[in-house]
Amino acid sequence: MTEELLQLVSPCGYCSLSCPGYVESTCTDEMAIRKEAIRANLPVDKLLKSCSGCRPKQGQPYGNIVCETYDCCVNKKGLDFCFQCADFPCLKLAPVSERAEVRRHNTKIYNLLMLKKLGLEEYIRQSGKLATQWVKGKMQSPGGNVQV
Repeated sequence: MTEELLQLVSPCGYCSLSCPGYVESTCTDEMAIRKEAIRANLPVDKLLKSCSGCRPKQGQPYGNIVCETYDCCVNKKGLDFCFQCADFPCLKLAPVSERAEVRRHNTKIYNLLMLKKLGLEEYIRQSGKLATQWVKGKMQSPGGNVQV
């Protein structure tokens, strides 16, 4: 695992490349951009390519407050990803309904399991597809596969 690739994925499994706010974002999906702007409470023009990512900012992508998940995983436990922890999954990763339509928080466990399964390089390659799946995915039937 190279340090350069590690910098692209947060401890909770969020890949910066698929985030419209990331300075080197590959996201061009209008719906994803609108959802991320709502989540960040920013106008779209202020959001686009405004963030250098979670790891490069030592878990402080939104200012001076350290993300508790980053702090626990990286600073306190010395791990790269939450799935490496003996306590995985924990309540920091539990799904919530509050603002679920615009926050990717509820995809963390799925993303971490995919990261563990695919490995870092392949996970990064598929990050756009996974982000599109979250933004545009629909369930055709209860318990069925997500369709994009």
